[in-house]
Amino acid sequence: MRSGKSLKIILPFLLTSFLLSVFSITCFAGPQEKKLVGGPCQYKSYPGQATIISIQRSTSIEHARNKGFEVKFSFTPKNKIAEGFVQTEGKTFILYDKNSQYPDKEFLSKNNLQVGKPLDANLQAIVSGTCTPVVFDFPSLKQ
Repeated sequence: MRSGKSLKIILPFLLTSFLLSVFSITCFAGPQEKKLVGGPCQYKSYPGQATIISIQRSTSIEHARNKGFEVKFSFTPKNKIAEGFVQTEGKTFILYDKNSQYPDKEFLSKNNLQVGKPLDANLQAIVSGTCTPVVFDFPSLKQ
């Protein structure tokens, strides 16, 4: 009978000791490094010229709802891009409107977009944060 009593006394003591140890490790482990998810992000701007290389009605169900057109362009920077992850030579990019949708016919007309048309553009290359790595803006386009 004595071993049963000692077990009843030791078990709560061991459980309490274990919980206090875990609590003290988690509470007093020191400052935790916080991981940044999302912004704030900083970009470096590279002015250059975009050239429209194709305009096609979208076949994607998502973009077809707004009767959008897939507008592809190439980009040539005025100066060398320092960020090694950014490659523009031989690549094509897709132009989106301010709502991240394919532009509609009205947008194409308003901006007189057609194959071969050059546009002033800025390539924005991310330098800090976890946002989209490469973003383009077109100062002359009217939304």
